[in-house]
This record gives sequence, C-alpha cells and structure tokens, in this order.
Amino acid sequence: MICAFCQQDVNDPCHNIQDMQQRAENHVDRCENAFERQGGGSHPQRAPSTDIASGGKA
Repeated sequence: MICAFCQQDVNDPCHNIQDMQQRAENHVDRCENAFERQGGGSHPQRAPSTDIASGGKA
C-alpha cells in the first residue's frame, strides 16, 4: 500500500500523524523524512483546518 505520509509502497503504512511520529522516533528512515516534511520538531503539524478552533474570533 502507498503510505499517505511518505508516499512509499509499504506493507504497513502510517494511519495518522501519531503513527508517523512514533515510527520517526523509532528511527524508521521513511517516517523520519516524512515527519521532517510535515514540520518536524516536537510538535508535528496537524492536518489543515484542525487547529483553527479558536483563531480569529474575539
């Protein structure tokens, strides 16, 4: 199956950001690279439109 995060054909693709982050922490190269593209660091970037809950309204 093609992983939505690393775009590689793998037997067990990551299902969400947490999967990718966990595998990146376990030094899975493809996941580390995908995690870096997502923003890396200790705060992985979430899918668009999920972090906008309180933004903009006063």
